[in-house]
Amino acid sequence: MQSLDNSLTTGLRRRRLGRGPGKRLTARPGTGEPNPIWIPQGHALARRIAEQVDGEPAGAWNDLVDVPTTGHFIGGCRMGASAEEGVIDAYHRVHGHPGLHVIDGAAVCANLGVNPSLSITALAERAVSLWPNRGEADPRPALGAPYRRLDPVVPRRPVVPAGAPAVLRLGPTRAAEPV
Repeated sequence: MQSLDNSLTTGLRRRRLGRGPGKRLTARPGTGEPNPIWIPQGHALARRIAEQVDGEPAGAWNDLVDVPTTGHFIGGCRMGASAEEGVIDAYHRVHGHPGLHVIDGAAVCANLGVNPSLSITALAERAVSLWPNRGEADPRPALGAPYRRLDPVVPRRPVVPAGAPAVLRLGPTRAAEPV
C-alpha cells in the first residue's frame, strides 16, 4: 500500500450525451500530494502472484490513462465534539438530529491504506454496545456534552446464544477496577 498523504474529491457530473437519468459520481485529485500513477510494490506483488499461479499480471484499464482507482470510499462524517467540528459525536450520534446514528464507513476518519472492513466492524460494534436496552436509561452523556468513557451495555436478551463462537465476551469493566 502507498503511504502518501493524498486524497480524492468526489462530485456529481451530468452524464455525457444525456445517457441515463440524473447525474453520475465522479472523482478527481483532492488535497495533498498527487495520487501515484504507478506503485512499484503493487506491480511487483502482482508479478509474483501471477508467477505462482501460472497467470498473467495485469492492471486496470484506467492505468493506461493515469486515472487513480480506489475500492474503499470512506469518510464524510467526521467525528467532533460539536456540529462545528464534525458530523457525529464519539458515540456516533449525528449532531442536531437526535436518534440518528452513523455507524458505517462514513465514520472512518481517513483512508486506512488497507481493507477497512474490520475497522468499520469494530467502530460499529463499539457504537451499538453503548446503546441502552429498550426501556433503560441511556448511559451516554447528552449530545454535545464532553466525552466520557463508558462500559458496554450488557444486552438483556442477546441474539447470539451462550457458548456460540460469536457470543458477547465482556472483559473486566472499569467498575471492577480499584479507584
